[in-house]
Amino acid sequence: MAKRQRSVSLSFVLLRFAIVMLCCMLLCCLVWYFVMVRFQNTGVTYQGAVSNQQVEQMLAGKPTTFISPGDDFLAEYALFGRNGEVLESNVEGKKLEVLAGFLQEDANSIDVSRHTYADGSTVILRWHFRAEFVNPVLRDMLPPAEYLGLATLVVALLLCLLFNTLWLRRRLASKLKLFSEVSKKVGAQELDFTIPHAGIREYNQALDAMEQMREALYRSLSSQWEAQQERDAEIAALAHDLKTPLTLVGGNAELLLDEELPESSRKMVETIVASNDRAKQYVASLLETSTGANEAFENTSLPAMFDELCQSTMVIAEAKRVCLQTQNGLKGTASIQKDHLLRALGNVVQNAIEHTPAGGNVYLESSMIDGGWQVTVCDEGPGFSEEALHHATERLWRGDVARGADGHNGLGLWFAAQVAKTHGGQLELRNCDSGGVVTMKFC
Repeated sequence: MAKRQRSVSLSFVLLRFAIVMLCCMLLCCLVWYFVMVRFQNTGVTYQGAVSNQQVEQMLAGKPTTFISPGDDFLAEYALFGRNGEVLESNVEGKKLEVLAGFLQEDANSIDVSRHTYADGSTVILRWHFRAEFVNPVLRDMLPPAEYLGLATLVVALLLCLLFNTLWLRRRLASKLKLFSEVSKKVGAQELDFTIPHAGIREYNQALDAMEQMREALYRSLSSQWEAQQERDAEIAALAHDLKTPLTLVGGNAELLLDEELPESSRKMVETIVASNDRAKQYVASLLETSTGANEAFENTSLPAMFDELCQSTMVIAEAKRVCLQTQNGLKGTASIQKDHLLRALGNVVQNAIEHTPAGGNVYLESSMIDGGWQVTVCDEGPGFSEEALHHATERLWRGDVARGADGHNGLGLWFAAQVAKTHGGQLELRNCDSGGVVTMKFC
């Protein structure tokens, strides 16, 4: 056996995934940090402490008069008069209400400052320790630079997690696909292949088990195929050996028909000729199945084919003193293998006649069904045994010894089932009150 390639455990694959993902996230964090620092160094954003420094610079030296700050002033402010009216502010709405609340509470916070000027007016200032855009337009249009940067970092980390997860999924799925491919080949009995290497130890253990199953199945099917080949060769040899005696019997019977014979003897000779012709057809069928020969499909009239079936089986029924009741309900044409189909249906009818006692009836009926047509044969014999219902269509199955002694070779129903399958149909066996029923359905 070839040396197995190096494999790793599934735990190692997952650990490697975790390390790669963490490294990617760390790289994203580093890139984000350097970008934020670059923005601050190039004047795109302010540092977080700038707003606090601006407030301290504005209130340095305790000024007596209020001087309006410029557009680059980051802190929120509101100037209130003696009576609490708003004189000036760079905010409005809820933010202004918050600043007014600090005026009424007369309390200081770590991020809030207040100063009263000589004219009695009071300014309330509130700042945030966060990076802000230097450009006033960007400050008005976009969220704070620090919040926007953090959101960008979160999105980058999520994308990193997503891409690494997809990579892991793709890698594991490609390995799992091997199981699907192997299962399809085994299901199709395409066993002459080598199961590939997955590269993951746990996967390889499962694939090794499938390889053992493949080898065992390959050996089993190979032995079955060889046995089938031997049996086909034996059947072909037997069929070939039967051709000469059948030709002699048929020739002598035809010579007897040229003589002046009593009516009863002539009927017996005619039965011999008809049976001999049927035996020749069986031999030809055996040779075809053993050599793989196949009849071409031709568009054929179904009513005419059924009438021909009735005529060919009527002689056999009369010889067995069985009444063959026929009903032709077929219409139109179909693409069929006429000779094969006649032999298959003839096998079924002859089987019913042979299992019906003298004076009994065999019912041969045909009809159109949804999407196709069918032929049903019902006899007044003992019916099918439980074993026969399951195995009668198997090749060379003859049931018990007594049945084999009656001349059954185990090919009639098997051949009929194969012909039905070739025509896209099926052969069904069941029992009724009077005896056995065989139905051949065609779509």
